[in-house]
Amino acid sequence: MDKLQISFMELGDVAAAAKVLSLAMLNNPLHIAVFRGTGEDERQEIERMFVDLFNTLPGIVFLAKEGPNIVGVMRMKSCTGRKAAEAPPAPQDEIDITVRKTVWLNEWARRDPKAQHWHLGPIGVLPSHRRVGIGSKLMQRFCREVDRCAATAYLETDLDENVRFYKKFGFDLLTTSNIFEVENRYMVRPPIK
Repeated sequence: MDKLQISFMELGDVAAAAKVLSLAMLNNPLHIAVFRGTGEDERQEIERMFVDLFNTLPGIVFLAKEGPNIVGVMRMKSCTGRKAAEAPPAPQDEIDITVRKTVWLNEWARRDPKAQHWHLGPIGVLPSHRRVGIGSKLMQRFCREVDRCAATAYLETDLDENVRFYKKFGFDLLTTSNIFEVENRYMVRPPIK
């Protein structure tokens, strides 16, 4: 990790960053529930979702790199609440991935704070590079940026281990909800003054 560099994502990094996130999040319970599996087709669907996110709502994206290789990605975006996505046309087939993504994202949008805040996410580290401090380095950068603004931060997660991880950086559990029988946690970090 001595050669780890944190830098801003550039336009040419979008595809590689989206692939890293798809690999990092493929086995997350909510992604398994929404995309209905953990195979290569599902990974590619998740990758396309992140490419779309970066192209339509880029925010500020930091990359953790070892040499030229991206090993971690973190996005932050200044927000004042999110509008729920348009519902897909009826009939709503719960097996359809588009419908499932809409249900998921609408539930998250409903819970997004209305007051100005920095929204953290997605953040992910390649499975092969976990537990060596890369996620912590990305979170330290996030906290430094948010603290400069004396702003509130907010995130969503579906993993118990993530809740413990984010608490180390000052996040508190705000509320929970179930999406496709997966518990989602909504966390907030008050401004540091």
